Amino acid sequence: MQVSVADIKARFTAIARQADAGQEVIITNRGKPAYRLVPIISAPLRAPFPDTTSLAMQSSPSEPLSHGSFVADWRAQNERF
Repeated sequence: MQVSVADIKARFTAIARQADAGQEVIITNRGKPAYRLVPIISAPLRAPFPDTTSLAMQSSPSEPLSHGSFVADWRAQNERF
C-alpha cells in the first residue's frame, strides 16, 4: 500500500492499524517512496544479564572485599562465568 505524507497526516490511525495487521505501508514524498511503515516484532536481542542480587545478599565476608575480589569470588562460585 502506498500513501502520501498528506494522507498519513490525515489518516494515521487507520493506516497504522493496517501496518499492525501485517501490511507494509510505503509513504511517499512528492510522489517518490520515502519511508516504510511496518510493525516492530518483539524479540529479545540477547539474553538478559544474570541476577546477582541473591549472590550478593548471601555472601557475608569476614573481612571487607577489595574491588576485584568480589568478582573473583563470584566467578569461583559460578563456574559458568
